[in-house]
Amino acid sequence: MSTSDQTTASSSATVPTAARQAAQGATAAASPGASRFQPEIQGLRALAVLLVIGYHFWPHRLSGGYVGVDVFFVISGYLITAHLFKEAVSTGRVRLGRFWARRIRRLLPASLLVLLVTALAVVTVMPSTVWENTQRQITASALYVQNWLLAADSVEYSRMDDSATAVQHFWTLSVEEQFYVLWPVLLVLVLALVGADRLQSAPRVRLVFVGVIGALGLASLAASILFTAAEPAQAYFVTHTRIWEFALGGLLALLMGTNQLTGRLGNLLGWTGLAMILAAAWFYSDATAFPGVAALLPTLGAVLLMACGGKVGLTGVHRWFSLRPAVAVGDWSYAIYLWHWPVVVIAPMVAEAAETWPVKLLLILGIVALSALSTRFFETPIRRAEVLRPTWRSLVAAAAGMAVVIVGTMGAVAAMERTTASTGDLAADDPCYGYEALADADRCAGPVEGDGTLDPPPSEVVAQNDEPEYTGCQADGEAEGVHECWRGAEESAADGTIAVFGDSHASMWLPAWDSYAQQHDKRLLVLTRSGCTPRLSAVDDGSDECEQANEEIVDQVRDDESIETVIIAASQVHGSFGAPGRDVDLPAGEEIDDVGRAMLAPVEIWLEAGKEVVVMGQVPRMHEEDEDSSLPDCVARNEDDLSACRDAREDTRVGDRWLDRSQEIFSGEDGYHFLPTEDLLCDDETCYAVIGGSITYRDDSHVSRNYVADVSDELGRRLQETLRG
Repeated sequence: MSTSDQTTASSSATVPTAARQAAQGATAAASPGASRFQPEIQGLRALAVLLVIGYHFWPHRLSGGYVGVDVFFVISGYLITAHLFKEAVSTGRVRLGRFWARRIRRLLPASLLVLLVTALAVVTVMPSTVWENTQRQITASALYVQNWLLAADSVEYSRMDDSATAVQHFWTLSVEEQFYVLWPVLLVLVLALVGADRLQSAPRVRLVFVGVIGALGLASLAASILFTAAEPAQAYFVTHTRIWEFALGGLLALLMGTNQLTGRLGNLLGWTGLAMILAAAWFYSDATAFPGVAALLPTLGAVLLMACGGKVGLTGVHRWFSLRPAVAVGDWSYAIYLWHWPVVVIAPMVAEAAETWPVKLLLILGIVALSALSTRFFETPIRRAEVLRPTWRSLVAAAAGMAVVIVGTMGAVAAMERTTASTGDLAADDPCYGYEALADADRCAGPVEGDGTLDPPPSEVVAQNDEPEYTGCQADGEAEGVHECWRGAEESAADGTIAVFGDSHASMWLPAWDSYAQQHDKRLLVLTRSGCTPRLSAVDDGSDECEQANEEIVDQVRDDESIETVIIAASQVHGSFGAPGRDVDLPAGEEIDDVGRAMLAPVEIWLEAGKEVVVMGQVPRMHEEDEDSSLPDCVARNEDDLSACRDAREDTRVGDRWLDRSQEIFSGEDGYHFLPTEDLLCDDETCYAVIGGSITYRDDSHVSRNYVADVSDELGRRLQETLRG
């Protein structure tokens, strides 16, 4: 989540008289050069940061507390636009270097300190599986492009299950910094194009700024609504879906300045604004399409609360937001925001008690105290340091600070990776390494997990999610058309073709099938697609790329006489889809719903075409209820007791498992073969995170590359036997 441009209590919420006069026109009431401190804005900052903290510590109770970020964006737009407007009116220009230097002195010291401290805490306390991703996000955060990195990761299939890092909240700071860069540049261009000499009065400057900012805000709001509907994961992070929130604050500064609607009606509107913010925080959730239209409720609420209210009596809404404790928390809100999220992520790794209410309350008090101290003794002295006053020194200091954080984090991760490298005797050439420890338990005495040595280590296993062995062989979920990838034997030497059909759970077995195809002089046709369950659903004008591609694949494989064998594999968990759009006569017997008919239809069609159809058993899905970490994370945290990461076999069966159930449905059908996989990872009662020193999964459901390599010969033997049988 985000914060606004943090300022001191004596200056942060001050809007200069020039800006106020322009907004008020002939009704301006202040004398030239005067300014008015608005403590209620500091109180609003306090509310915003407390909403964010509440959401992060108790996400299921304050499910929409993330809207505090949007309140911060509105405040930032208000204060920064007022500042730039004052300068434009006073001098006819905006001094970009001076403006950016002030932002640097105000924001970078605290943010770079938190990044550096967090990096050291992560490599000290967190499992090695998160180090690399944290390092890349710290780099992006230091360069203020974190939001774009997260937007890219949100649509990258291999990163969809990544746990949040301890610096993920810096995405909001990245959005704000980009706003601080682009906003003044835009206004400078406006002044240059219109001509400062023709803008001789504040009302004219105001009119031009209102027109430009209003048009930009409307365009951004439209983009936010459309993009949120089309790509909600990306829309949440990208800058152009958020600019309109800053624009709302900017328009408020230009149109009203520090003027406010008071009296009974104004105070009622102020309370209404507060109610709008709180309603969004209480009723919204992660399922809310956001930002888009939904973000209008908290942002317009913030505008109302800033523009309307009273300070008289107990009913004055601004009176409560101007109280000293509220203003103090507002003063520290930037530091509170920076420190709180690393504590949320790291504290449970230190002690399980961090998940309890009493400890959470103590942690929040500690965060507030740490924020007050870091603001008083670190952030403020650096911001006021005379040595950094010249613009060029601020810019150089910023570049140096970013470099220290990036290089320091890389060095810390590299050093820790060297100290945690495996030094045990068990390795891939050991007779009890990997699958052999499960298959030959009599010879390989001791725990199934092995002697505690891990080869490769968890950090290397989790990195496999980002390093596909067969680059380009798995189509993206939304790629158009049928995507083919050829492996196995050379076409000139091949005798027939094996096709592999399915989602990423089919792709993960490719090393085994590639090896088998080469050994048996077969071509290997890969027809896999990320997040696309192998099935035959009805296709119409509204069908997605997955459904359309599957329709073509079923017919293509059916009609290609060179394809002798088809291997099908899929995850237990899938999205919703309907029955086939064509008649498929499945064997009588067990009642089959629409989802089952869709998944089993390709099997029947290819059997009727005379193909050998091999259905792979659906692999166990480990730790299904633990959404915050992956299996390699568990292993990294429990290297002294690997049994802690085991799972009961029955608990790993979480989906409808129609491919597994195909054994009964197609039992006795010519050409049908079932290839079990559960026994590669489990015994009769237990599924293992580590077998013979080899980590079995690279997340919670995809078998690791090292373990696939270890069972490749066994899979090839099973395939050969079932085809002969």
